Amino acid sequence: MSEEIYSERLLLRTSDPALAAPILSYYSRNRVFFSTAEPAFPEEYYTLSYQTNMQLQEVRRMENGQSAYYYFSLLHEPERIIGSMSFANIRKEPYLSTVFGYDVDEEEQGKGYTTEACSAAMKHLFTRSRIHRVEARVLPENKASIRVLEKLGFQYEGIERSSILIRGSFHDHLRYGYINEDFQL
Repeated sequence: MSEEIYSERLLLRTSDPALAAPILSYYSRNRVFFSTAEPAFPEEYYTLSYQTNMQLQEVRRMENGQSAYYYFSLLHEPERIIGSMSFANIRKEPYLSTVFGYDVDEEEQGKGYTTEACSAAMKHLFTRSRIHRVEARVLPENKASIRVLEKLGFQYEGIERSSILIRGSFHDHLRYGYINEDFQL
């Protein structure tokens, strides 16, 4: 069963196989848009069976404390997913860290939804997982994503050379870090 988190304008839900159809719709309508900044996905990624299986895997990883996934929609349109976030590779002590990623529907860019959703998801994650540090990577030309990270309080840490394979070649990424100041040992 998915957990629901509410922010001012958004409904965030954690992974749930019942969300597979709206997630498939989200990724399908943004397929071309996302292809410029994300690794290529196999053709079967864009099928209901694949997305259902992914949701089952995500639920298991969340239950095991390995990762956390959130999907968000507008409060007045809960059936239409407009964005997603992942906190992957949650590492236990001594690191207590995770790698953060997110995307938002091409039609919903520039409305502040990503910052709002990411803030709510981070607060939720910090209440259920021992996370001291969150890491994020972004393409240098993705100015909108850099603004999101900076609004959330992430600090620029440097460049990861040739770090992620996108469109058939490795690309440099800017590395950002966030320290959970409320973390207690």
